[in-house]
Amino acid sequence: MSQYLAYRGFNLQRAAVSTKVLITAFNVVVALAVAVGIAMYQVRTRLTPLGTAEYYRGGNGGDIGPSALELLDATHPHLFASAFLLFVLGHLFTLTRVSLRIKTRLAVVGFVTVVVDAAAPWIVRFLWAPFATLQVVNTAVMAAVITVYLVVPLWELWFARSSSAA
Repeated sequence: MSQYLAYRGFNLQRAAVSTKVLITAFNVVVALAVAVGIAMYQVRTRLTPLGTAEYYRGGNGGDIGPSALELLDATHPHLFASAFLLFVLGHLFTLTRVSLRIKTRLAVVGFVTVVVDAAAPWIVRFLWAPFATLQVVNTAVMAAVITVYLVVPLWELWFARSSSAA
């Protein structure tokens, strides 16, 4: 998609129908994946700080939290997948008519949430259980960034009116 950035005056609404369908299909599948991820997190943690601390530190009927190896097995691919997802969605978002300031801030916030998301289980499990509160808030912020990254390009692809200024 970066080739479109070179075209002065390009906007998503003027993209080819095949590009619109491809981006739409991608965003729909990503939205489903995010919904499943949130559902999985809800089952594990009840989306609460207490549930998150119990999941990572143990406490449910004598269960212990995940081992360092189990956390590594989850953290490593999660960092790649989350970074790649935000990169692709953010790249599509850069093609929107949203201000450069908002685009930049959302990119920073999005990638900070990825780092916190990767670090939080380790911190909660081995260092400080109350960090679970920040993990829950971070999950909501990450979901909000992803939602904006999904909805705004789709809006511009299919519903926004053309403007003469790019």
